[in-house]
Amino acid sequence: MPVYLPTAVVGNDRTLLTLGHAGEIMGWFYPSKDHSQHIYQCMPCVYVGAPYKGQLYWTWGDEWQRRQAYLGDSNICVTTLRCDSLGLEVQFSDVVPDDTDALVRQISVRNLSSKPRELAVFQFGDWNMAGIRVGNALEFNHEIRALVQSHHDAAVVIGGDALESWHCGKAGRNWGSNAMYALEAGVLQCQNLEIGDVNWAFGFRASLKRNQAVQRTALYAMGKTARAAVESWKTAASRSFAGHCAERKRADAAWLAPGLEALKRAFVQSENRISRSGPSGSPDAASASKATSAADARAVSPGQGFPVELLAAYKRSILCLPLLCGEEGVALAAPEFDPEFISCGGYGYFWPRDGSEYVSGFMDAGYPQFAERLFDWCQIHQDPAGLWHQRYFLNGALAPNWCLPPDTLQIDQVGAVLWAYGKMRLADSSRPADAGHLDMVRRAADYLVSRLTDQGVHANAFDTWESFVGSFTYSNSSIYAGLRAAALVLNEPAYDAAADRIKAGVRAHFMKDDYLIRGFNAGGGRDEVVDSSSIGAIEPFGLLDLKDPQDLEIAEATLRVTRERLEQDWEGGKAIRRFEWDAYVGGVPACVNTLWMARCCLKLAHRLQDLDRAADAAALTEQAQVYLTTVLRRTTPTGLLPELMQGPTGQPFWAAPHGWAMASFVSGVLMLASRWKR
Repeated sequence: MPVYLPTAVVGNDRTLLTLGHAGEIMGWFYPSKDHSQHIYQCMPCVYVGAPYKGQLYWTWGDEWQRRQAYLGDSNICVTTLRCDSLGLEVQFSDVVPDDTDALVRQISVRNLSSKPRELAVFQFGDWNMAGIRVGNALEFNHEIRALVQSHHDAAVVIGGDALESWHCGKAGRNWGSNAMYALEAGVLQCQNLEIGDVNWAFGFRASLKRNQAVQRTALYAMGKTARAAVESWKTAASRSFAGHCAERKRADAAWLAPGLEALKRAFVQSENRISRSGPSGSPDAASASKATSAADARAVSPGQGFPVELLAAYKRSILCLPLLCGEEGVALAAPEFDPEFISCGGYGYFWPRDGSEYVSGFMDAGYPQFAERLFDWCQIHQDPAGLWHQRYFLNGALAPNWCLPPDTLQIDQVGAVLWAYGKMRLADSSRPADAGHLDMVRRAADYLVSRLTDQGVHANAFDTWESFVGSFTYSNSSIYAGLRAAALVLNEPAYDAAADRIKAGVRAHFMKDDYLIRGFNAGGGRDEVVDSSSIGAIEPFGLLDLKDPQDLEIAEATLRVTRERLEQDWEGGKAIRRFEWDAYVGGVPACVNTLWMARCCLKLAHRLQDLDRAADAAALTEQAQVYLTTVLRRTTPTGLLPELMQGPTGQPFWAAPHGWAMASFVSGVLMLASRWKR
């Protein structure tokens, strides 16, 4: 299977689908969101003309102009294709209900030409159920008028009034029954059965007068058995497409409410900060004591003067992020798009570090429930040694990885989990801590302490980019934050003392002039490369205490050098590369790094404002806004954030939607809103 870059995702708590810019159904992950792929190809096409006398046009062809967007603040995806030479407009509207594992697709086609058009709209499918190419069963069920394909413990049912005719075929050009041949002729043969390496097609014909349109609906439903898939299909078929859309909009509006409330509170904080500041910028004690209430927050409309594109992307990120999270309680880094590892090592797995950033963004936005589920999962799947590995399948099984303990473990995975746990406990300290969680924290903290050297920093491990072995500012900062969290929740001063050792080690060994470098290489020599991950000492891990004058100077210098060495003009804005001489995908900028820099700028701006350095704070805030805006210029057409702003062969984005990037964007927008002056 080659690399397919999706442009949109739809789904529910149990299933995830990826869509292409031409209306392709690229991937369907079921019954888990990291499951082997069922789809090899699933592509729409239009046959213009009478059967055997016309021509077939695939929607990915160059003759089509394409637009794709979500419908308002919902997870309904609308793909519109227009071909002026054919005088046709075709639209696919896709929605996934919450109560069943199904995709409901409305197909609309309009004749834009001045002449009548005879045409057919088809969908071609080459599916390998459960990732198995051979041994599939395919039949047409006349009772429900639907195609049914199955293999072992996976089945799909496809029907609806878009299925007027159908074709059960064999994949492979040497088979005369191949559905491709039927599509090229414009006539489907309506066979009832095929087995083995199968493919299929279905569709409907229409004769359209000038400006006439027709709408049909296709329903796809998954199940672990053919019978279960039929039941899912019937549930989906029991409501109209309009009914599904109305329910989707209602559910999505309810889901967005806490995130919008969090944004309103951020604006209120900004208003209160401004109102209680005198000419010098110092807080007025009386007004500073005024609490920000929920009523205050509701009185402020998010978006008054705030960049509309940031507000829209904030909402889109909040709508998209839960689609990456499985029923297991943890989220994918991104939906898998390179399952054969052709251009990368794969993304359809759970990284504990990414998961920690994911729940951190959700906590900031008012969705704490994801954090509790993460730590339940981490408790169950913690290694007996106290660590967590590089990456996992969502069910807790170890995924293919190349960061093995002890000397090549990605040790920041362990530190980040403890940091996020500490953040959750600080946000809800009134509730008693779970005993199992506390035991998990102790075992992880003990493991981290065991990996510290006489120099105060951790022994050899893999860096966050999975590129170098050594000891790094970023991973040491994550361990520092993790041990601070352990000391807090366990009331163990020994962990605080270990964190102090790490900070002293970083300041003693990982400084050049007045800024932080990457750290040590595998041989223990200094690695003086400027690496954007070093700013993790500022945000989120706080190894540098911005209230300490020396730490503040280091933070300012580290940000300055990072911008000087790694900032790049990009799409009319500014973006941040991972590190000097980065060779991966040509060293292009990444959303993760750029958003990270935005958050650091805003955190520093808050501190400088408190020190009456208003001009410096304003400059940092402006820089942060530029970074937050720049990443939006390399989203997918539907506004989903990727990890990298370019792919290996020039693709405009890579690995989208990316959970860490979107969660970081959410946090960054909230930080910017808290400094916003309307």
